[in-house]
Amino acid sequence: MLGKLPKGVEMKTKGLLFPFLLILALSFLGLAHAESAPDTAVKPKPTEPPQAHLTRREIMDKLQVTKDQKHLLQQNRAAYRKKIAVIEGQIKIKKVDLENEVEKADPDTDKIDQLTSEIGALLGQKYSTQIKAELEVEKKILTPQQVEQLKALQGQEVFVPNDIF
Repeated sequence: MLGKLPKGVEMKTKGLLFPFLLILALSFLGLAHAESAPDTAVKPKPTEPPQAHLTRREIMDKLQVTKDQKHLLQQNRAAYRKKIAVIEGQIKIKKVDLENEVEKADPDTDKIDQLTSEIGALLGQKYSTQIKAELEVEKKILTPQQVEQLKALQGQEVFVPNDIF
């Protein structure tokens, strides 16, 4: 069939045939390698049960916190969550302002720099608030023994969703 094609078409066909066969061969090699590659994902040993996440209540029970400590922890957490909510709201507003500025036909780079600096400052406030709340728990509310026990529990994947103990 190739003999019946005009000379220019025959040359183009032969020129495309080798790269096509090369790609095809490499594809098969890739598939063979992918199928024979060992699964590198780390899997838990079947004898180890999955670790359960502890709730705040379970943590307090394990730490044997007093009623006064529990009250102080609740106050600390409520104050922390309010501060974080305000900061995260401000960050969202700044991000929207930044997106709007970037999407303009002629964005103002000085305004972009200002907005990114303001977002960075707010993120700094957020982390500072988190650290202060954690220090309050560790230094003023829990006993040193409870702090050590909490750290040990945290090493066992304590689950406290997105907020301070």
